[in-house]
Amino acid sequence: MSVSDSPRVGAPAWRSLSSALARPRLFACLDRCSTLTVIDAPSGFGKRTLVAGWLHRGGAPDHTIVWVPELTASGDGDLPEHVLAVLADHPAVEVAGDGPDDSPFERVVRTFRDLGSPCLLVLACVSPQNSAEVLEATLRLLDRCPLLDAIVCLPGNSTDMTEVVLRGIDSTYVPAADLAFTIEETTTLLRDAGPERSDSECEVVCRVLGGVPTLVSAAAAVARSRPQRLIDSRGLPTPALARLVRTYVESLLDELDDAHREFAFSVAAAHSVTAERAAELTGAADPEAALATLAAAGLLMDSPFDDPRTWRWPDAVRSCVLDISRREQPGRVDALLVELARAHRDAGRPAEASIYAVEAGDWETAVAIVEESWARMVDSSFDVLVKVLRQIPDQELGDHPSVQAGRALFTQMLDEHSILHASLPADPDELTELGKTPGAAQALYVATVQTLTLRVSGELGEAARLTLLLRPLVDSILEHRPDDLGPQLPLLRVQWAITLQLAGYLTESTTVFRRAYRGAYAVNIAFVIQNAAGSSALNWAVTGDNPRAREWLRIESNAEPTEGRWGEMVKVGGRVASALVHLDSLELDRAVGYLDELGVPRVSEELWGFVAYGRAYYNLAAGNAYDGLTELHRLIASHHDLFDRGAFSRILLGAAEIDLQLALGNGNLARALAEESPQTHPMLVVTNARVELFTGHPEIALKKLKRVPWTECGFPRAHVEALLIEASAHLDLDKKDAAVRSWQRACTLAEALGNRRAFTTLAEGVAGRLAEPGGLTVPDEEIGSVFTEPVTHVELSRRETDVLELLALGSTHADIAKKLFVSHNTIKTQLRSIYRKLGVHTRVEAIGRARDLRLLPVRRSL
Repeated sequence: MSVSDSPRVGAPAWRSLSSALARPRLFACLDRCSTLTVIDAPSGFGKRTLVAGWLHRGGAPDHTIVWVPELTASGDGDLPEHVLAVLADHPAVEVAGDGPDDSPFERVVRTFRDLGSPCLLVLACVSPQNSAEVLEATLRLLDRCPLLDAIVCLPGNSTDMTEVVLRGIDSTYVPAADLAFTIEETTTLLRDAGPERSDSECEVVCRVLGGVPTLVSAAAAVARSRPQRLIDSRGLPTPALARLVRTYVESLLDELDDAHREFAFSVAAAHSVTAERAAELTGAADPEAALATLAAAGLLMDSPFDDPRTWRWPDAVRSCVLDISRREQPGRVDALLVELARAHRDAGRPAEASIYAVEAGDWETAVAIVEESWARMVDSSFDVLVKVLRQIPDQELGDHPSVQAGRALFTQMLDEHSILHASLPADPDELTELGKTPGAAQALYVATVQTLTLRVSGELGEAARLTLLLRPLVDSILEHRPDDLGPQLPLLRVQWAITLQLAGYLTESTTVFRRAYRGAYAVNIAFVIQNAAGSSALNWAVTGDNPRAREWLRIESNAEPTEGRWGEMVKVGGRVASALVHLDSLELDRAVGYLDELGVPRVSEELWGFVAYGRAYYNLAAGNAYDGLTELHRLIASHHDLFDRGAFSRILLGAAEIDLQLALGNGNLARALAEESPQTHPMLVVTNARVELFTGHPEIALKKLKRVPWTECGFPRAHVEALLIEASAHLDLDKKDAAVRSWQRACTLAEALGNRRAFTTLAEGVAGRLAEPGGLTVPDEEIGSVFTEPVTHVELSRRETDVLELLALGSTHADIAKKLFVSHNTIKTQLRSIYRKLGVHTRVEAIGRARDLRLLPVRRSL
């Protein structure tokens, strides 16, 4: 910030003020111009800088400023003397003269009253010893001086404000916790200091330092002089920053007497502490007063609004105090940490318990907590779980492969951990026998991590194969050793189901999602409940079974909302399902609302293919085929590593691209894509048959549709569209009875599914021609076609293709005639026919156009 060119009279302007960070959220508190504003924080929290910066930026514009820099004496009787001394030197104030029996207090009152205009009294530094008395004297002044407001900077001992409230004085209270730098403020300060810092580094700096202004400013100074990171890979301060924190902590501890220093060493065992907990840890007679002393010293932070009142350590400060305590009193603090771990574990708080166990070096307890509670910790305390897993030494995990597997996955050591290369037997009987053994659950955990590793690396087909292999092992464990899996099973199941979903095994995936939902519901794992319900809805919506999709969407909507790390992630499946369901009913406004919530899928989004599928078909239905095709190509390029042949996204987006090309009239491109795609999946069989129908080959369309047993295929939307293609093809072949039968079946099935969008896949006018003899009409109203443009389709004879291929190789007319054993005139005739069909006039144009239409192989650059 910059100080005003015309400094406020009465407000100091020291040099560092010009570079202080502007703090609008706190300026807004001061802008209230309450009769009394109390800023209650220890030294080093920037109280004076805040008030002076606010004044020089135009705060209290109509007030005369009376700044009292320091009050060090004890007793309220000295306050008027200090104020009078400041008033005597103030250029804009004339101090009232002595009366016959005037006290200093009465002279101050008369001086403020004689001003006849608003005045702001700033008591910038009040010592802990007389803060209560100074506050009382300030209240008496405010009672006597109607035009006087006051800002009182107290030392952070949380002075009782009850009297202020009872007097009905308009007041604002700003505790130390509010003065702490936010993540945004820390980020601004660090980036202004020098080299660009990542958001994550700035966030960790703020959290580790507790936002303490002195420490964050010190971090900015380090950042200014050293471009290296401030936080290491374990989330701890690097040596340069750690030294500054240690200097800060040691100086504060040195100011304490022996009793409070001893008290600090004991309560440092707890991350946050109430007076009751402090009494348990220390046996102190008045723990609340002792905690207030540590807060006033700047070691702890609290808010008087907590119930019960709770004091919290900044992480880096606490770490320093623990180190000093271990040095001066070996073993004491570790014993307290072990006791805290036990208490939190018994109280059902595994995240807190595991942290205390790790800090005490009690690895056996830490590992046991992770093993028994890791599903719950993934749900509600994932960051803590990762922190704990990173700190447990390798040698402590030799007999705990499930914890090794979890660490390999959650701390992203996927490629380097040997446990991920262990293999399960492939024989179902061997897996069943393995399920009877004590190590079965461990083997299952390891295998699950292996499948996730394959999934993350894009090998979805292999990941699904291994996941399906787990079924006899799981069944055997549940039969012979059910207690070995416990509450972790729903979390495992939802991961298996996602793997199967991404590989296109939708039937199997839906079954596993349903079991995951039931298990998670029984033990109340919120994010698994919502994920399983929404993902089940997605599977049904992709197949086109909208009634079942709506049922699972209703279940998802009744689930407890998931917040925090997994909040948005678990909503993706349900949102895509909602978009697809509304698309089928042609409620485009509602569909696009869900797609807007999803946005463009990030590179890390595993369900990106489903999102892209929904966006592509929305664009098709909305008449934006070109935009849809452009976006589809962009999304495929950005997720290319997840677009392997084992990925279901290839089926989904292959079908979408064929339909988009067809809607743009690109018959040749649509046909080329159809020929490159698998020929047996129902979704692709439908689009491939549609290409044949729209390019004038109804008999081939009917032949392709026979590849799928439609009533058993599990894709009812594709079944409806197949029936409509049959009806249209039979109509083109003048087989009206067959056309009517297919039309009637399509209408009946579409009505049961709530699917109106299927009728947009018919060519214009076909629905009317079928409805009249069929006796059934399109549900609700006539629906237009998404394939409104004439489909351009060029077909060359076998001989014309041979000529074109030789032409592309650079052969002359004579060479072509010789190679094909025909006359020169025959080649000329065939070239004229090729040029006419392609709409070109030269050899170069013909070759380029043929490649565009996929009549020739497309040249690919190296």
